[in-house]
Amino acid sequence: MESFVVVSKVKKLIKERQGFNTSQSFFEPLNSDLTSSINQAIEHATKMNRKTVMGRDFSFYREMDDVENVLVVASKIKKFIKAKSGLNTSSQVMSQLSIKVEELCLNAIKNAVESKRKTVMDRDYQSITSV
Repeated sequence: MESFVVVSKVKKLIKERQGFNTSQSFFEPLNSDLTSSINQAIEHATKMNRKTVMGRDFSFYREMDDVENVLVVASKIKKFIKAKSGLNTSSQVMSQLSIKVEELCLNAIKNAVESKRKTVMDRDYQSITSV
């Protein structure tokens, strides 16, 4: 599966927040979660008879301005949405997904701290719906 996250930016975020390293295994469940979220957003946009997937199509939508640090690869996400559904992609999608990635990373850091480790791993990942 192609990765939707900018690995270097996510690793940098985790390093800056807690000084932790990030295991490569952390990115598989993270990317799987993003894929699922994107698929659900496509379904919602289609159900609403729109030709564009928007930020508000995500169940975790938050009203806010664009984020400073985009943690996802916009071109890959746009390509995925277009290939899967033929829909266009609003720039707001990247902001919403970046917010989700950051929240997932912060939760994973918390789990690594509780496990007394200095590396964030796949076992620290927890879906946002259960956060």
